[in-house]
Amino acid sequence: MTAKPVHVRTATLGDYDVLVALFDELDEFHRQGRPDFFQAFDGPARTRQQIEQWLAGPGATVLVAERGADVIGLAVLLTRTPSPFAGAVPRKVIELDNLVVRADQRRWRVGRRLLDAAVEWSRRRGATHVEVAVHAFNRDARRFYEAFGFAASIDRLVLAA
Repeated sequence: MTAKPVHVRTATLGDYDVLVALFDELDEFHRQGRPDFFQAFDGPARTRQQIEQWLAGPGATVLVAERGADVIGLAVLLTRTPSPFAGAVPRKVIELDNLVVRADQRRWRVGRRLLDAAVEWSRRRGATHVEVAVHAFNRDARRFYEAFGFAASIDRLVLAA
């Protein structure tokens, strides 16, 4: 038996409940990996208003991956404000803020399809770079992005005070 093909499209507010479920899966993964940084909270971490803002503005979007009628993954893209530092080379950066594929749909190249669509969306908006931050504990995500062609740019070190 072969899986149905995956289609990537822009999310709508009608996807809100499934988006919240995917964000919950991602947030739980982060809480498990970094309990010193992430905690449980009441209510959805991304409100309907937040998702509506991402979908309404020209500099942001939420893409979803569908298999049949099921939304099985998402990617959030945000245009970053240009650096005010006069010594910085001018760049238009799109930040891949979140990418998650439902756990039971991984290893089917769904993440790759979302990432391809995210890069294409960014290029159509004149981006010079697409950036993503990956927590150090998430080695699988780092390997995934590096296999796509992303390269390390900066390492952020943290000291608890």
